[in-house]
Amino acid sequence: MSVFSSSIKSQIIDPVFSSNSRCEFRLANRGESYLPTMKIGNLGLSTSGNDSTYHFGPGALSVISRIQLLDGNEPIDTLRNVGQWLTFKNSLRSNSQNDNVFNKMVGGSLGWATGASGELLSNDNKLINQEGSAETLGTLDLREVFPFLNSVSSVSTKLFKNLRVVIEYNTKKIALVNSQVADTFTKTLPILMVDEIIDEALAASLDKQMQSAQWTSIETDTVSVPQVPGITDAGAVTDSAVQSVNLRVNGFQNKAVGRLMIAKVYQDQDLYLYGPAPGAVKGTGQYGSRVLHKEAFNMRVNGRNILAGSGIDTPASQTMLLSDTFGELNMCPGQNQEAMGLDTKYDLTDATLTPVGRPPRNFVGVNRTQPRILTDGGVLAADGTTWTTPPTAEAGFWIANAGYIGIGIHDRVSDMSVQLTRTGTPSTPRTPATLATDVPTTSAGNFQALDLNLYAEISKILTISNGSYKISYA
Repeated sequence: MSVFSSSIKSQIIDPVFSSNSRCEFRLANRGESYLPTMKIGNLGLSTSGNDSTYHFGPGALSVISRIQLLDGNEPIDTLRNVGQWLTFKNSLRSNSQNDNVFNKMVGGSLGWATGASGELLSNDNKLINQEGSAETLGTLDLREVFPFLNSVSSVSTKLFKNLRVVIEYNTKKIALVNSQVADTFTKTLPILMVDEIIDEALAASLDKQMQSAQWTSIETDTVSVPQVPGITDAGAVTDSAVQSVNLRVNGFQNKAVGRLMIAKVYQDQDLYLYGPAPGAVKGTGQYGSRVLHKEAFNMRVNGRNILAGSGIDTPASQTMLLSDTFGELNMCPGQNQEAMGLDTKYDLTDATLTPVGRPPRNFVGVNRTQPRILTDGGVLAADGTTWTTPPTAEAGFWIANAGYIGIGIHDRVSDMSVQLTRTGTPSTPRTPATLATDVPTTSAGNFQALDLNLYAEISKILTISNGSYKISYA
């Protein structure tokens, strides 16, 4: 639909309530009609320092935990775990879109470029400053979180008489920022940007045309995977144990489910931190999906397995199914792998990272760590061949962060369960004693308790009759 600029008036609406945990916008009930192109701007944080950044995945949108579109107390559309869903959804965009558009809008680091030495470089995430200035804040197109807005040509307050947008914020520092420095963060005051249709004839025509709407809302549920029995951090390197769980999912019963995405996250979010306190979050952290050791996956819906045989049991098959379900993926090499080489250096001429006698390390094709893990590179002994304080060799932060599972259900669900198998191993890092015996660390949290966050496309219908409406499941 084409709308002339003379037919609309852009407005900025301030929140009626705002705190460090919640924010609410209300659209005036004067019979106006709005285009569904609603956006929230100035989302983000201000801080007492200048050395913190937003998360690599959602950027400034990491501040949002839950967002709702309501008519009074009647929910129209709702999304939980906003940061994780948007991180995944942005991975479905092209590299150019992430690199040139969404990085600038929200400050996430998705999108890749090749460095001068052949290394793969991610975008810089936005820096949080003291003023919370515009260049450090983000903008959210509400159509990204409210699919309802993609199904209608206008939103009329004659029909929806008490329209509200309610935001619930994340409050834990690890959910808000990448660097866990001792800064104090406050939420900035966001704004709601709307386009009001001021051409009365056009508004009346759009209202008359709207008799019904159908869309796929994103609903969520979470099931928990317990810690692998018999495995601890204190165990031997050779210890391992196979864990198989069958977890019932109750959140989608009696609903028509289309596609389903599952993200695997540690229950203990501190497992995403690296280095000594205060540390920083590895890669996309809780907003990504952890690749598990020797994992296999299947789903059982309405008494039948969705996948044949043992299901998907390799990173390649998992990623192929994800791509078949949701489309092309924008991820770096190794992001869907449990491990990929050593990320111990990038510059062969760097005397700190490559002292005399140090053999070359595998770095070509491994994504650049941001920030570099071995900035200091350990303390070299006087003989030049051993370490007084050895460095810790780890894979780049983006490795193993995109173990998403995507699968098509396309059925009305009466019974659903997740079948997951993994192998637990100790997570104690192994540091090299000498240059010649430099070995990688084990993956942190291989045996740790997990949450499986499920995001399902649920069909909904809006029906309008005699100036009132009803929202129901399809």
